[in-house]
Amino acid sequence: MPGDIVASVADLLDDRGHHIEFNGHLTNHVKHAVVALAELGAPEALIRDYYKNYARLTAYGFPLEPARSSPGVIDSGNWREFLGQRVHFAAYCGFFDAEIARLGTAAAVAHYAPELLRGWIGAFTHAAIHLGWAVWAEHPGMIAEALAYLAFSFVPAVDEQRRPAGSSAAGPWASLLELSRGWAEDAAFGDTVRAVISDTDSVTRLHPELERSGLQARVAAVAHSGIGELAAESPWAAALSPDARRAEVRRAITLLYLAEPGDFVVLHLITSLFAVEAVARTLDSEQATTRLYDLYWAGARIILAAERKIPRPEKLRALAELYPANGRDHSDSAAAEFDVIARRSWLEEEEHNPKLVFVLRQWWNELGWSAYRHAAGQFTRTPELPPSFAEPPTE
Repeated sequence: MPGDIVASVADLLDDRGHHIEFNGHLTNHVKHAVVALAELGAPEALIRDYYKNYARLTAYGFPLEPARSSPGVIDSGNWREFLGQRVHFAAYCGFFDAEIARLGTAAAVAHYAPELLRGWIGAFTHAAIHLGWAVWAEHPGMIAEALAYLAFSFVPAVDEQRRPAGSSAAGPWASLLELSRGWAEDAAFGDTVRAVISDTDSVTRLHPELERSGLQARVAAVAHSGIGELAAESPWAAALSPDARRAEVRRAITLLYLAEPGDFVVLHLITSLFAVEAVARTLDSEQATTRLYDLYWAGARIILAAERKIPRPEKLRALAELYPANGRDHSDSAAAEFDVIARRSWLEEEEHNPKLVFVLRQWWNELGWSAYRHAAGQFTRTPELPPSFAEPPTE
């Protein structure tokens, strides 16, 4: 859990001078970077400079924007009414501040997170990441922000009324291979996904700002379509022990990233998995935790299909052979290599890179699996914005 350096920059996590998004729907990630850099041992002065420079000009070439007031009031009677409508962010913050004060931080997260995380793919997973980083940092104000952002950006990964039965895959790795084979061999499956992402009007009519995103519109449209191969329940989430489930999901997502090294989209599945793990530790039942992992896996499949980031099955199998699950290395030289990777991440303007290193080093510290170390060194680059950004924001 958080160290002394996180405590020394807690005032940055307190800051609500900026809106949670900028230039329309782009997420303000700066507090995630503060936590990651602090946990990676970056000097306090570097973290403060990073925060100041990010606010002045993000890696996308736009500054952060001032906080916005909310004309409405959110209370216990209407907090579900505006889910996903991208309105009342400040009012939601006020509501969750009050709920945390009333219930306590852990109880508030346990009460609201399971329902709100059904929409975790909204804001391209960043609201869920904000929550996980806030829980890790044990920062009530940031937790309230994160719950508010989940409500603001809510896009349900699955439709609770018509979820199909799951596959028989025994675990996440088998499930990933099943998805890969289906994408490679089942033309109808691929055609269905491509048809959905070629026409995203069904979601952009409800969320006009998503039209500018492209990526978020595709993800929301695929989720809304309810394609069985993607939205299906995962029986292994309940069948595996908690330790096995956690380790096997980590393994599958890390090998996926090594199949697409440096990929901006797949990287988010690593940092959002860390968030899921952090939140899961606050939940008060195994059933709720199982449900959270099931939602995570459905959302991961939806994102991979929407962005066509599904590697060939033979590549995945080859990587599994290169990185056997028992291939562990906690040697001094491996630790020194990870230290170099961490220090390299301090230099990055792209905040996703220290986040990647922070998560994978946490996992490596626990298990020593060499794949974590190798994946951590595969930095990403800020993607170029699509042509749709020539149009001004809709909000």
